[in-house]
Amino acid sequence: MNGTEDKGKFRIDFKILSILLLLAAIPVLLGSWWLFKGYESAYLEMAGNNLSESADTALAYINSYLQNQIIVVAGLTEVPVVREAVKKGNLDLGKNLEEVRKAIPAMENRWPKLERNSPELKAILDNEASKFLRRYGATEKSFREIMVTDYLGRLVAATGKTSDYYQADEDWWRESYGDGRRGSVYVGDVTFDSSAKVYSLELAQPLVENEGVTGVIKVILDVQDIHSLIGSVRGGPSATAALIHAKGTVISAPGYSILDQATYPGTLEILNARERGRRYFISSASAPSVFGLPDSRTLNNFRELYPHLNWMLVVTGTVKEMLGPLPLLRRYFAALVVGIIVLTVLAALILSRVETRPVLEQDPHLERL
Repeated sequence: MNGTEDKGKFRIDFKILSILLLLAAIPVLLGSWWLFKGYESAYLEMAGNNLSESADTALAYINSYLQNQIIVVAGLTEVPVVREAVKKGNLDLGKNLEEVRKAIPAMENRWPKLERNSPELKAILDNEASKFLRRYGATEKSFREIMVTDYLGRLVAATGKTSDYYQADEDWWRESYGDGRRGSVYVGDVTFDSSAKVYSLELAQPLVENEGVTGVIKVILDVQDIHSLIGSVRGGPSATAALIHAKGTVISAPGYSILDQATYPGTLEILNARERGRRYFISSASAPSVFGLPDSRTLNNFRELYPHLNWMLVVTGTVKEMLGPLPLLRRYFAALVVGIIVLTVLAALILSRVETRPVLEQDPHLERL
């Protein structure tokens, strides 16, 4: 009777159960890890797209700023006293042009030594056009210097004494003058201006009258406004924007000074991503970051408008800050699963020992009966 009952009784082999639990733990851990990594990859992709959209917005800000400055300077070319100064400067063009040109080097040589009260300098800096430009420059804090030249590139009005009298040998003047018919707008790269003593960019436009260029106006723009624009761009709680040259030197970025001429980290990877038309990428640095780039079409349009501005704009944030608590949550979850499995196995092993131990120890004296 007892043998029959033992055969029909269901018994659990806890050792086999422990092995099965261990075998089941491997796919559970791997699957959980894969799910978390997949979610992190999807989250980084979303963050990269957000950063690239912020880069588009930042580039649009800069374009709008430059276009507004171009419109303002175009308005200055139409001011009557400015046009009158150019007209007076061109009066001697009806004389022997060769003699007029020969007089330019002599004035250029005397220019650095001219005192503020010298007749030649006063004729330029104290005319009505120069007085107007100084008043106007006082209202536009980003305008560090304004100068106007005549048809030949001679200075006819300015907010202050410039480093040179003759301007026609400068790139900005030659490009703005063009073929002498309509001219063109010139926007130069960020450089240190020795006259204004600031890092700035040059903006020049022709003065046109009767289908011909009569003179050129140039404004030195302080890049502080561009710094403010870059500093205001945010692609997330910890993301920041950076404006850099194609060679890698920083124009504007939080934590960098243009005076340092520092190279922005990840420049080579940014160039490679730009050439491939990628919108974002994750750097290979030991502490990786996500870089968002403007759309290639938007960037190409910007370059067509400003061929001298070989700039790159990126919005970046570290992977650690982008993911936030996700990696820590993944580790906690993995530790929780491992802990549950270990406790379950330990419990199974304990139960297996209890199951195999006799309820009552056999008395050796009973064997003699």
